[in-house]
Amino acid sequence: MAHPAGKPPRRDRRVVEAIAGILADGRTVAAAAAALRRALKPLRLAAAAIRAAADLVRRIPAERQPRATGPTSQRNRRASHHYRAWYLVNAARRIHAAINNRGENQTVADAVRRALRPEMRYLRQHLAAQQNRRRASAATDRMAAIYGDRLGWWSVQDSSATSECHHAHGRDFLVSRPPSMGLPGAVHPHCRCRPVRPWGTRLLT
Repeated sequence: MAHPAGKPPRRDRRVVEAIAGILADGRTVAAAAAALRRALKPLRLAAAAIRAAADLVRRIPAERQPRATGPTSQRNRRASHHYRAWYLVNAARRIHAAINNRGENQTVADAVRRALRPEMRYLRQHLAAQQNRRRASAATDRMAAIYGDRLGWWSVQDSSATSECHHAHGRDFLVSRPPSMGLPGAVHPHCRCRPVRPWGTRLLT
């Protein structure tokens, strides 16, 4: 999965934390790629897989300083580095598997090139999910500045809405303790939910 929820497996957690720290440093692309190669080494994967995964950072657009500075946006910015780090660890593992499973007449370079084709699709999905979370965080902070910590959840009630979004509609949530499904607008890639004034109903958890 390109942008998984929750925490990475224990075996990868230290590597993810190290990579997240590198990404948060705001280094140049070349310096970040070199540091990422070093950070990925504990995974004990093929050197070509580690190089390819680290070099994916060159394809990620530079982050712009967010206009929104509310607590939800700041929390999302910190979390984004961990999501991105976890994505890079997963990418390294997928590329490593492609190298190990290459055909008899296929070179390592060919296996890496082939693995990078779907990887670019996963990367686009990952970046789109992060953009959704960024927009949802900014919208939540704007509403929280007006109504406070408790907000309402509004979703489009049609056949395209997911069961989670249907369930959340008309319920309240706390900005300081967001529900496990995420914020309105970031539940899934095409989420149309948005935060509104509190309904005065039961809290989502």
